[in-house]
Amino acid sequence: MDVLKVPVLVYHAIDVVPLAGLERWTTPPPEFEQHLEVIAASGRVPLTISELADCLRGERRLERDAVAVTFDDGYADTHDAVLELLQRNISSTVYVTTGTIGSPGMLSAAQLEQLAGLDGVEVGAHSVTHPHLDELSGARLDEEVAGSKRALESLLGAPVASFAYPHGAHDRRSRAAVVRAGYDSAAAVKNAISHLDDDPFAIARWTVTAGTPAQRLAGVLRGEEVPVAWSRERMRTRGYRAARRSRRWLREAGRRDRRGDERAGAP
Repeated sequence: MDVLKVPVLVYHAIDVVPLAGLERWTTPPPEFEQHLEVIAASGRVPLTISELADCLRGERRLERDAVAVTFDDGYADTHDAVLELLQRNISSTVYVTTGTIGSPGMLSAAQLEQLAGLDGVEVGAHSVTHPHLDELSGARLDEEVAGSKRALESLLGAPVASFAYPHGAHDRRSRAAVVRAGYDSAAAVKNAISHLDDDPFAIARWTVTAGTPAQRLAGVLRGEEVPVAWSRERMRTRGYRAARRSRRWLREAGRRDRRGDERAGAP
């Protein structure tokens, strides 16, 4: 029996001129328009992440091919992108880094409240400051996960049920923190296709980057040349985490050495 595949797309910014450092993650509006046509033409039923998670838990029947569209970080242009999706009856989930709400180039509190009040739009949390959660522990980890939920719920006056791991980085501790905070689901990345046996607290997504052609997206929606999500953390992911921690340790050691030199009066 074939696995029922569920492509979950993750966008970041939709803009003509990318913000500095965001060039790879910014989809130009003309390309986004083409993507919308491809998604609409796929015939897949659109779901929010919470709706997909209900399917993964067996609480909702999924009888036909589905798709989910998500946005990470909370850039200001996400507002209009979501409205364009709704014009084509495509639902979406918007994950917001709460510490940036109202900052230049980011969604305002008023925009978030408007989006959260629309049918077919889910607003989820994306941490407070967007760190690699798999490098954190204890109170700092809980504050990033639970603190963003509290901030959004206070702003929206409604429960926030879904979380997205910043950078897609997660491990057993960060997953446990999400469950402990009271979320019902969480989105990872994996650049793979979700399916009905996927983990509702680490749902696989496929990243749309600048220059992703409509033909490539159409292939992803057909489940072509994209792996089906795995259930366990891969060795490569552990290797990336170890490398990040090593770089961070070296940076911190360098800063300590410089502070020591300054105290000693070194030039």
